[in-house]
Amino acid sequence: MKPKSMSFPKILKRTLSYGFQKLPGYFVYYILISLCLAALNFLSIDIIKRMFDTVSLAFSTGVWEGTISIILLGGLVLVLFQFISGYHSFLNEDYFLQFISKILKDMNAKAGRLELIEFESIELYEKISLAIGGVHHAIKSTILLLNGVIFHLVFFISISVYFFSIKPILVLLCFLFFIPKFISQLIKGSNLYKLQEDLVQTTREMEYYQKCLTDKEYYKETKTLEARPYFFSLYQSKLRECNQKEWKANLKIGMIDLLLSFITYLGYIGSFVLITYFLLKGELSIGIFAAVYYSLNKLMNSMSDMMELFGSIYQNANLAGKLYDYLEIPENPTETVELPPLEKITLHDVSFTYPYRNKESLKNINLEIYKGSKLAIVGANGSGKTTLVKIITGLFQTSGGEIFYNDINLSGKQKNLYSKISAVFQNFGKYKLTLRENVILSEIEKPYDVEYLNTTLDKSGFNRNKDGLTEGVETMMCRSFGGIDLSGGEWQRLAIARGLYKTNDLIVLDEPTSAIDPIEETNVYKRFNEISKDKTTIFVTHRLASVKSADRIIVMDSGAILEEGSHEQLMALKGKYHEMYMSQAEWYVR
Repeated sequence: MKPKSMSFPKILKRTLSYGFQKLPGYFVYYILISLCLAALNFLSIDIIKRMFDTVSLAFSTGVWEGTISIILLGGLVLVLFQFISGYHSFLNEDYFLQFISKILKDMNAKAGRLELIEFESIELYEKISLAIGGVHHAIKSTILLLNGVIFHLVFFISISVYFFSIKPILVLLCFLFFIPKFISQLIKGSNLYKLQEDLVQTTREMEYYQKCLTDKEYYKETKTLEARPYFFSLYQSKLRECNQKEWKANLKIGMIDLLLSFITYLGYIGSFVLITYFLLKGELSIGIFAAVYYSLNKLMNSMSDMMELFGSIYQNANLAGKLYDYLEIPENPTETVELPPLEKITLHDVSFTYPYRNKESLKNINLEIYKGSKLAIVGANGSGKTTLVKIITGLFQTSGGEIFYNDINLSGKQKNLYSKISAVFQNFGKYKLTLRENVILSEIEKPYDVEYLNTTLDKSGFNRNKDGLTEGVETMMCRSFGGIDLSGGEWQRLAIARGLYKTNDLIVLDEPTSAIDPIEETNVYKRFNEISKDKTTIFVTHRLASVKSADRIIVMDSGAILEEGSHEQLMALKGKYHEMYMSQAEWYVR
């Protein structure tokens, strides 16, 4: 999964092609404006030369014809340059905003195409973290490349040719400006890039400790445990570590930049002395001297800007490479097939191993699930129940064996199952949306029917008349967004309603009632059994009192099916199921 990092030239090529691909019209228009700006910048130098030569000639001859026109032309060029420069800056911002929406869309689409198992890897989260930072850097790299290559580099080449036509030695001065700044920015970019990579893990830890101090999810327990000083000390430790790394890197960069900038300014002073010498010897006219002096000042500023740009390009491009690394994570090709109505799901010798683990989580599972049947999966924590459900629903691909939907082999085609399955998992989403949106999210394109929505909420046991629902189903399910908060049990009923709302052939409930008391859980399963009479259902639970109504129960242990049968058959076996059931029953008869 971990691709080799891109080389710097490849990143530059990808950056420009990516910029053109996302906004081709804007890309070309931006280039034309940059070229226009570069041309005006160079034209202003020739105008300065003509202005000084014309004024000097007028003083010596007393003929002022044409002087006013050249001054007005100079003023016009200056005003036009400032206007286009301001418009160019506006384009930078507008291009940035339009480009970022395109990149974020690509990132989200990429995440949707990755297999769920990829998210079990810490490496993916690091890639995503770096890619998020790389979004801005990819855009900046594109803009900076266009500015650097088109505006500053065109200006630098034009000035070099112009200086060569006057005095070839002046070209050497241009490069004397260029080389120290170039070295400085390469060192700066390299060090900042290394710093960014070094800080990824530390920054993530620091942000987590801050979350433990301030986030609603942790605040109550952190305060009750009186653990705030502990988390604050951890946060401070990581903050100091970040600051120390940044200080060392910036100190090194600053010292090198200071030395090389000193060399650049020596070259600037030397060039001024040199053109003054040529003027006194009569080898340069007043106009040419003024134009060269003006050019040197503009060149100094342009060179400084250009080197900052190229240094930023180097830094940003390397960081943008993290975005491209993420976008180029290999994807398993999936074949799209039209699935008929469900008749049977078959697992044949299915095995599964999580990435970076040696132990199998599922071992040679053989299972048949028929249309209209009710299957319960029970077992201790870590026995493989949830992993088996994720294999059945197509969220994970098998490491070995095959899975069939009717007679269709779904190896590599699991995504097709999503439209046929409705699932409610233990770690369900608590979406900061309205009550209506939280339910219809499972099938957002279905025509909205308020009666069907209300019926679904009632079936799940959600109380539509609870206090706080002042706007009915349009009430926001988040206090920080101006709505209300729900209890854990209410959120679970809402998640069940979301699962029931979707049109499906198979309904899966994976520990969806863990936050509901046993009596209410019994009521939920009774209602569930009533509304799923003609449905194929699978439910996972650790409370065995709820599985009596299942047609078949399988008992998982260490990734394998240990026992299988009805409640009565398994109780008669006096095995693992009997042991678990009697152990739980003791708590209710004491």
